[in-house]
Amino acid sequence: MSEPYPDVVARFYDAVYAQVRDGVDNDYYLSQMAEAGGPVLEIGVGTGRLLAAALARGVDAYGVDLSPTMVERCREKLPGEDRDRVWVGDGVSLKTERRFSLVVAPFRVLSHVPALDDQIRFLESVHDALRPGGLFVFDLYVPSLTLLLEGLPEICDFDGEHAPGKRLRRFVSSTPADLARQTNHVRMRFVWDEDDGEQGEDWEFDMRFFFRFEIEHLVARSRLELVSLHGDFDGGALTADSREYLVVCRRQGRVEAASGPRPPGERPR
Repeated sequence: MSEPYPDVVARFYDAVYAQVRDGVDNDYYLSQMAEAGGPVLEIGVGTGRLLAAALARGVDAYGVDLSPTMVERCREKLPGEDRDRVWVGDGVSLKTERRFSLVVAPFRVLSHVPALDDQIRFLESVHDALRPGGLFVFDLYVPSLTLLLEGLPEICDFDGEHAPGKRLRRFVSSTPADLARQTNHVRMRFVWDEDDGEQGEDWEFDMRFFFRFEIEHLVARSRLELVSLHGDFDGGALTADSREYLVVCRRQGRVEAASGPRPPGERPR
């Protein structure tokens, strides 16, 4: 299988997403990890944006990612004794003897799984990795009907530095969606400064989009139980203005951990 993320994406991932994503989901996922009451697995760990912070808080956390480049950069952030906590793999074919109190798939991981059969296998793999009563939490983007029909003209969504005195810009655009396949074709263009001048590189990929009841039916086809579906990371209701699906599922059975994460708005049992 080819490398799913080119080196340019992994190289600049932390610089870009510290600005455009951390303020959206970082606090929510880290609090869930800290309250898990047992081991935590992050699917799509990337460069360790969340995992490194969770380990620093004393969480018994592990991570898996399809990209060897991302995993290598993640391991570079971790102390030597923690580097084996991260490995190359994916949610569809996930196999692990360890059982987790919490599994998370932050930042639209399932949008990179276009085929229905693979989506079901993903949920089943997560079910098998969870302890009875354990939670699976993931998010997806709410599709904009305007962007689906018209696409997104190129915009600059990041303009900052990748190193002191060295500018980095990221430009994002998308074509009108393939409505039959429910995919967006996205283009990211990176432009950055090096000692010998300005450099640039493009990355193009497809993302699968989902609708609310499709998500509910997808979970219903698995052995997971849908606990809640929210429209933001504060546990707000899903509305016409929501931009996030926050989905919380549970493996049925008696909770093994003495304590654990609670879905937004759920009272302690």
